[in-house]
Amino acid sequence: MVGGVHISTIQHEPGRGVSGNGNLGLLVLFPSILTFFILCIWTMTLTRRWLNDHRDRSVRMYALIPIVAILLCGLFIFMEVQFIHQLGEQLNGYTNDPDSAVYRFGLLNQYTNTLYYNFPILMFGLSFSIFIGWLLERVLRNRT
Repeated sequence: MVGGVHISTIQHEPGRGVSGNGNLGLLVLFPSILTFFILCIWTMTLTRRWLNDHRDRSVRMYALIPIVAILLCGLFIFMEVQFIHQLGEQLNGYTNDPDSAVYRFGLLNQYTNTLYYNFPILMFGLSFSIFIGWLLERVLRNRT
């Protein structure tokens, strides 16, 4: 799905005109985002179940999972910020900048589909889901 969104997003080349072909990437973007949310919920559920099944076996790993998940979340946020900055440079600004290739376009256009679903967002969602699964397991463990 990340590849489909990437392929369907038009790459702007400086000095060339703006594409008027519409935003075909929406056909891939919306199912991708829906699938992403389902994947995150499934990952959270599997993490909680797995930790519940292995709670007595590996105390070290149980403590390491949230630390690694949070560190990965930070890394992927950094990657996303860099991605947004690079896209802004490629487009010479954003939709409110008169010098931009996407001036007066909507926030969701054929050049910015990858801002809404890309590899850093996918990996952040999975890392965050693992952390939430760990947190839910911890809360449920303390209740019993």
